Amino acid sequence: MKKIIKLSAFAAALACLFSCETYKVDEPDMTAISGVDGKYMAFAYENGSTDPTTMFGIVITNTTDNASDAAWITISDMDYSTTHWQRLFAVRFKVSVDAKAQTFQVSESAVTEPRTAWNPYVEGAYGSYGSYYTASYQWGSFGTSTATITGGKVVTDGVTTPSGYKADSIEFNYTLTYKDGSSETYTVKGQKKTGWAEDADEYETWLSEQGLW
Repeated sequence: MKKIIKLSAFAAALACLFSCETYKVDEPDMTAISGVDGKYMAFAYENGSTDPTTMFGIVITNTTDNASDAAWITISDMDYSTTHWQRLFAVRFKVSVDAKAQTFQVSESAVTEPRTAWNPYVEGAYGSYGSYYTASYQWGSFGTSTATITGGKVVTDGVTTPSGYKADSIEFNYTLTYKDGSSETYTVKGQKKTGWAEDADEYETWLSEQGLW
């Protein structure tokens, strides 16, 4: 009987050992600039105005070699009044990044207009996952146009959203200079897109009230 009890206890111990075994889970793969990359919605204030001039959809992505000191940024102007809602004006250019400080900047970076870019309001619609054709279909190449960003910064959990969750905040000063010498300067402030509809209400309502969307 004692042997049976001992064997039973041993079997129970083995069962516990195997059932309680933990397995190491690898950390998810992250880009070298994971502190700043992502999709953001932001208001743009022109020439020091306290009222938004327009709204930007912003996408920051790592470079093809996953550099820790550089990124691509695409800025889409959500004002479609001069183009078409499927042909929003968008520009793409490279910026310098301090991954640890979560900051970014650039001086007179060469600008291109991408054929497709992100539209936060059609994301997932029509199987597009937010991609849409840009105004390049109508306006062609930008040639020697440049973009300058100063004071670019992403703050982790810098915003408490209407849904009650935290989201990363983004802000920067942005100047787009066209090849004819004219320019536009904005102060840009916003947040990372969370996917919750209520977190986009402020932006969508403002665009609607301005007749921009």
